[in-house]
Amino acid sequence: MQNELDGKFLLSVYGKVEKHGTAINNELGAGFTLDGITVNAGFDGYEVYLSNNKVQLTLGFHNKWHSDAKNEADMDEFVSQLKKINRNY
Repeated sequence: MQNELDGKFLLSVYGKVEKHGTAINNELGAGFTLDGITVNAGFDGYEVYLSNNKVQLTLGFHNKWHSDAKNEADMDEFVSQLKKINRNY
């Protein structure tokens, strides 16, 4: 499923969480949460963070992304959550 992720998709989900979600503050600062996904922006605007309770994905400059998923099942669940938000909002 990781091959399905690209910058355009991730930024689309980020925007939907920001628009439809609830404002929060966490260890990364101000952000938003929606349907189990939390988003934050980096202090310099070059990175965005998308996370659930198991995975944090960082989208950086030039649409390069990195995930800290412990296993493929966690990543698959995370991507499914992202797709659901993208589809439903």
